[in-house]
Amino acid sequence: MSVCTFIASDFPLMEAAPNHDYPNEIDIDNSTIYDGGADDNYFLHFFMDVQNYTQKVNGVYLEWNYTEGRAEQIIEYIKNALKNTPSIELWHVWLMDYYEFEDRPVIHRQTISIDEITPRHIKVIDDAEIWNTPDKMYPNRPSFYCLEIKR
Repeated sequence: MSVCTFIASDFPLMEAAPNHDYPNEIDIDNSTIYDGGADDNYFLHFFMDVQNYTQKVNGVYLEWNYTEGRAEQIIEYIKNALKNTPSIELWHVWLMDYYEFEDRPVIHRQTISIDEITPRHIKVIDDAEIWNTPDKMYPNRPSFYCLEIKR
């Protein structure tokens, strides 16, 4: 199981990949990743499990390390997608097959217009803590985050 940040839509979304090859160096001892830092160095892959988390039917998940420039490109991607649908959702979840009532996620939702969105909104979602034990009665419940962006 792992954390996943994805974009969901009722309209089909396109995959994206960088135009160049970039370094990808992982230093486990120092817990660092170096990927060159280029703004276009991220991937959007089709997310087949989107309907496990939302009523939207199409999704792409982000494979990236956050940078402000990359967030600005994601905002442009969302703006383009909003030409075909009234809203897009940006999710940050723990990938799960199913859950019982006691361990279902707590979903934190926020809605903003595309005119309001900034890279900071993307960073907040991408950095959101999944296992923050928000419910003292059920401490094993993860938190899922959804930022709905409307035209």
